[in-house]
Amino acid sequence: MAEQSTGSNTQPDQATHAARHVDGDDIWDTHFHVFGPWDRYPLPPNPSYRPDEAPFDATRALHARMGVTRGVIVHGANYGADHSALLGALTASQGAYRGIAVIDPEIPEATLRIMHDAGVRGIRFNVLAHLGGGAAHIDAGRMRAAIARVAVLGWHVLVHAGPDDTIAVLEALDGCGVPMVVDHMARLPADGGLRTRAGQALLRWLGSTDVWIKVSGADRVTQGQPEQAIEQMRALIAAAPDRVLWGSDFPHVNIKYAAPNDVALLDLARRACGDAATARALLTDNPARLYA
Repeated sequence: MAEQSTGSNTQPDQATHAARHVDGDDIWDTHFHVFGPWDRYPLPPNPSYRPDEAPFDATRALHARMGVTRGVIVHGANYGADHSALLGALTASQGAYRGIAVIDPEIPEATLRIMHDAGVRGIRFNVLAHLGGGAAHIDAGRMRAAIARVAVLGWHVLVHAGPDDTIAVLEALDGCGVPMVVDHMARLPADGGLRTRAGQALLRWLGSTDVWIKVSGADRVTQGQPEQAIEQMRALIAAAPDRVLWGSDFPHVNIKYAAPNDVALLDLARRACGDAATARALLTDNPARLYA
């Protein structure tokens, strides 16, 4: 079983930090999870991990303090095939939020339609051992079969894997016909990760108009020191300025260090952009285009 979060992420100082954005612009958090409330959305028996409760109302309150107006809820692998928490949150958002599901190729058409109408716009492939995946679970046939089910809906693919496996999945899905989004900077270590073979390959892949990347998980690629990820974030933003996204990763599960401050993570993303136009692309224009 994966490690639990080190504790709740209340971050009381966030209320004193005004998020800086142009009035009228939507600010997107394209990656966070919803867990619970347990009395309404309980975990299944033997989940892959057991996080602290983090209901949608908690994230929505956090977003209000941050100045975030739109969001993308990523289905937690610990819920298995039960998307009730995701769909409940999307319904509660009244169209302001989008979702990413985890599906099998055999999913009923009616279920896909319900998900789409609720706001789901993509599927996630988890290729990480602690989420039940890993290199041995890269099944290109099943991945492509799942993509075929959602391509007609205009959905995309979110690839959640370590550096080498990310490249392996991109190679396996090349030409699949939908956008492929690399999650959490491919979990490349911020200290020299882009100089590795996988890092160099990722930069080449970002030359493709079909490949996007989330500069999320700055704490994950630095073992809890997100400021150390700024140079890697800058390089990835420069590689694909019109296909880069940001997400908070709230509530920061499966970490062994103190949960990062989400206001500080958003500020870090803005500083990594370097100018207002790039920040607008990262936080407003790019996600609005992908999650339409």
